[in-house]
Amino acid sequence: MKINDLYEILNEEGIYYINHKLVSTRGAIACFRGITAIVVDDTQIDCEASEITVIIQELGHYFSDSYYRENSSFDLIENMEYKADVIAWLKFFPYKKVKFLIKSGFRSASHIASYFNVEPDYMARCLNFYYKVSNGFLDDDLFFYI
Repeated sequence: MKINDLYEILNEEGIYYINHKLVSTRGAIACFRGITAIVVDDTQIDCEASEITVIIQELGHYFSDSYYRENSSFDLIENMEYKADVIAWLKFFPYKKVKFLIKSGFRSASHIASYFNVEPDYMARCLNFYYKVSNGFLDDDLFFYI
């Protein structure tokens, strides 16, 4: 994935992109009075794959409508983060494409992450999710998550 593709999605969706110093996270999404913005702390971003990963994670919140406040309960935060990740993975790393890459010889999360230009730990979490819900990548599709 290229960063410009994500910028285009932000533009199409009317989402502002803001660079600003953040304390406890590299990125956040904010919605207020009909305005949505993704905030990224570029001092914590060391490469394009990191920026892409952060934007994809935050777009997961947008596409899944899974928002919370900073003083929300831990359980709510965990649930909203999980929901956002799943939607982001399904949208940006389609199961069929991931399964095809694995069948084509991609053998590690790092290798697949490199293909999608995201961080390996984020891709590893995606692969773990897909493995669990697809009976070890045996299912042809994930209809129940679409």
